[in-house]
Amino acid sequence: MKKHKFLNIILIALLASFCLMVQNTFAEDQLIKTPADYEGPFYPVTQQQDIDNDLIQVKGQTGVAAGDILNLSGMAVSTGGKPRAGVIIEIWQTDPQGRYKHPGDSTPGERDPLFQYWGAAITDTDGTFFFRTLVPGAYNPRPAHIHYKVLQDGKTILTSQIYLIGTDEREKIPSMTSQIKLQTIDLKPTATGEFEAFFRIVL
Repeated sequence: MKKHKFLNIILIALLASFCLMVQNTFAEDQLIKTPADYEGPFYPVTQQQDIDNDLIQVKGQTGVAAGDILNLSGMAVSTGGKPRAGVIIEIWQTDPQGRYKHPGDSTPGERDPLFQYWGAAITDTDGTFFFRTLVPGAYNPRPAHIHYKVLQDGKTILTSQIYLIGTDEREKIPSMTSQIKLQTIDLKPTATGEFEAFFRIVL
């Protein structure tokens, strides 16, 4: 009788341990990874002096870039929701007219000398990052979007895109992935006439 009781205790302990292990596994993988997306042909090739997270003001220039200002905040986390501190986020994009600052972009029109077109930020201890940029312009056949890379220890660990899809752009080709909802931000107007949005990157 005592032997059966002892075996029951062992079985209960093993079952509890198994349940805890399963629970921890699900806890670590509760978030879906942000899908990778293609880099595109216009990653910056020209070295620039001003490398920061404020794309609407260029060092050494007076004035700000022309267009709707976007305050883009975000957070980089693991699939378990833990902050990813100290990773570098690079973004590059078009100006409001849909033009890249790249020798391979043949879109006509003068590039704005007050706009950086490319910037970088480092995530804080809580995984947060921030960019002050412009709302990018769409160009056929693509909706408005912002390219980005995440780098750790000098290596790229994610290349993807952030989409700003309007109701008139649903027919355009948005993404190479099937998880467009995980890549789309919602622009909200602010009291100052600018826009703000939040984007979470799950690594």
